[in-house]
Amino acid sequence: MICNNCRRESSPKSRVCPYCGHYMGDEPKPMAAGEAVPVYDDSDYHPRPRPGKAAPQRRKSSRRRKLSGRADAKRRRRENYRRPMVNWAMIALIALILAFAGGVGAYAYLKLTPGGQLMLARMGRDASPDAYWTLGGEYLDQGYIARSVDTYEKALAMQPDHPQLVEKLMLLAEAYETASRRDDAEAIYTRIYTELAPQDPIGYRNAIRLILQDEERLPEAVDIMQLAAEKTGDASFAKQRSSYVPLPPKATVPSGRHLISQTVEFVSPQGYDIYYLTGPGQLPEDGMLYTGPITLGEGSYSFRAVCVSSNLVSDVMDVKYVVTLPTPPAPKSNLMAGTYKGYQSFRLRDMAEDKKQPNTIYYTLDGTAPSPEDSPRYTGEPIKLAGGTTTVRAIAVNSYGKVSNEMIVQYKITNVPRFKNYLNKDDEFASFTLMKTRLEEFTALYGEPDSLTEIEDSDVVGSCYLASYPWGEARFVDSDIGKLVYFVRTSSPSMAGPRGVKVGMDLADITALFRDMGQLPNDRGDRGIYYNIDVGYANYKVDSDDPTTGSLTYVATLFNETPYSRLFIVDIRAGKAAQMTFSHVARKVNVIQ
Repeated sequence: MICNNCRRESSPKSRVCPYCGHYMGDEPKPMAAGEAVPVYDDSDYHPRPRPGKAAPQRRKSSRRRKLSGRADAKRRRRENYRRPMVNWAMIALIALILAFAGGVGAYAYLKLTPGGQLMLARMGRDASPDAYWTLGGEYLDQGYIARSVDTYEKALAMQPDHPQLVEKLMLLAEAYETASRRDDAEAIYTRIYTELAPQDPIGYRNAIRLILQDEERLPEAVDIMQLAAEKTGDASFAKQRSSYVPLPPKATVPSGRHLISQTVEFVSPQGYDIYYLTGPGQLPEDGMLYTGPITLGEGSYSFRAVCVSSNLVSDVMDVKYVVTLPTPPAPKSNLMAGTYKGYQSFRLRDMAEDKKQPNTIYYTLDGTAPSPEDSPRYTGEPIKLAGGTTTVRAIAVNSYGKVSNEMIVQYKITNVPRFKNYLNKDDEFASFTLMKTRLEEFTALYGEPDSLTEIEDSDVVGSCYLASYPWGEARFVDSDIGKLVYFVRTSSPSMAGPRGVKVGMDLADITALFRDMGQLPNDRGDRGIYYNIDVGYANYKVDSDDPTTGSLTYVATLFNETPYSRLFIVDIRAGKAAQMTFSHVARKVNVIQ
């Protein structure tokens, strides 16, 4: 290798000229300040002898090179002493800076990174809640259950409103379950589905799982399944619930409107007891035990029913019915309304379209409104009209009990013997007159009473007195002219009442003395005699199942300066008058409807 600086030849392996110290080949790069100059030991270098030279000449050249090499070595040693010294202060400063930076980095790592926080948590130092949540998981994986629970609880106390609180609480609940603290785990799950995430199935599902481990709490688990199905919309809860609770009952008649009477039955598909309600209340606690078919007449009905198996209750069956029964047409008379000479009879005609299901006709001749309870039933026989004006009123009742509109027809019969009068103001006892005969006059006729006591009576105005007699009683009221008799009740056959009625007379003989429209008795034995809104009414009411025992009542509603009424009541026993009561009432007695 030829040096470009001194043009001397040296070993091809050399990179620095051993003679002048310059780089071989290309120009050397400039050296940095303080950079040491490399020193090469080429004392063992022996150049290859050139061919053609004599040995002595080669020896001279060798000596010159050796001398030159020693000089170069001395020169190199001098140069080595002139090299720059290492700056240890600078190195120490740099090391200190690096140590400080490393300390700051380590502090930042511990305080600002999840891994550093986890390290602090492991050392028991102050760390973030997330670090303790992670550490609790590590303890749980390692089998340190109690330590895991304590760590989780510490993390929860540090940040009770964690952004991922549901997820963290699930970790704590898992640790509780592992530690056999089921009640605490259930409380966590309950809090999740009631407060934190009511639309998330996770809380419901885990709570149900725990509760189902106790057979006695099955109804509670079923209720949570129902709540979960409603809140989350997850169909799996309803399917799970259906595997535990009984099937709801079924009604044999579909809910809705019906035009005829219905008989409804409730059926349990699994044969359980059925409890039902027709109004508000809690099932099954307030319900009635279903025992048999229920017949529905006309009207609206609402039923709620459940099946009960032990302590499990099915879903509620809710059915509603509206029953509208057909209304029968009103009956008709074969005799047109009007005025007729001489006695007349008429028949009533049922207008039912279905002759296989005839209607029942009820009618009145006394002027009162007909009803199935109080009026005579038409048997198909002709009805004879009494003299004077008679108002015939009739209704039809079908097999469902539905009542038709009312038929009202009025007849006037002339050219017959004059009919009797209603009870009126001229009707009095033969021996005295109500509200005119004084106490002194009355006692002159019937003797002194057994007793005379003051009483209260709302039928008249003023102070009242009751006089007791062996045959009954008489009552008197104070007036400007003395004490006047206004009430007499007697069982004495010797005392003649209005129109000569006496105790012991037959019922038929008594009614024959007053106007009678000829109305027949009803099925019970009651009979309407007459009714006139202007003058009063009369009827016979049976007291018991014996139609020969009852009360014959005549009421006259009268007007003078002030309205008043007269009541004549005859008690009938075995078809005969047993007692008479005749009284004055200082008001208009309400007429029957």
